[in-house]
Amino acid sequence: MRFYEYQEKLIRIQELAKRNATGSPKELAGKISVSERTLFRLVQNIKEQGIQIEYCRKINTYFINN
Repeated sequence: MRFYEYQEKLIRIQELAKRNATGSPKELAGKISVSERTLFRLVQNIKEQGIQIEYCRKINTYFINN
């Protein structure tokens, strides 16, 4: 994956998480065309940037915790 594509995927995850619209990890991986393992690495990268992103099983979505 090229750097530009990687950055686009990070931004897309954040945009969806802000709207509580990611769905399950499997669904989100499908939306951004990556494997679930790659998705988990992308989410970890977002966390390392200091953004508090979390997954809620109750509402079945990632969200940005302000």
